[in-house]
Amino acid sequence: MGCTHGGIRITDLDVPLVDLQKAVVDSLPLGKREVSINGREFFSEYFVVVQNRARPATKLGTRYYAHVYVLGDRRPYIVEGLVRKEVREKGAVGPEYSDAGIDQRLTKVLMRKIKGNLSKRREDRNIIDDFRVF
Repeated sequence: MGCTHGGIRITDLDVPLVDLQKAVVDSLPLGKREVSINGREFFSEYFVVVQNRARPATKLGTRYYAHVYVLGDRRPYIVEGLVRKEVREKGAVGPEYSDAGIDQRLTKVLMRKIKGNLSKRREDRNIIDDFRVF
């Protein structure tokens, strides 16, 4: 794993894009909130951490969300992820959230979970997936 722009990278991923996307979605805290049109950028639901567990963020002062990218147009892919912190402030119309930076600890947890899901998927793969004619 490498680091860039506050996010953490997992490099040299020689797995099918579909497996990579599934591993990312399965790793997002509370599931996916949004996925880009090209299926390479993922956002988790907003969450808070209570007793080391992700819980839905409902009108609290601080919330987090995970943002994960799949980089590269073919194998090997790179996955870059980070967990952003937002704080609630009074806005002109009502409460608004503003960016409060990256939470490195939660980012490491997220990326470890993605790596673990990728390892699990490799173990569970069907033999047909690895079949090559030549």
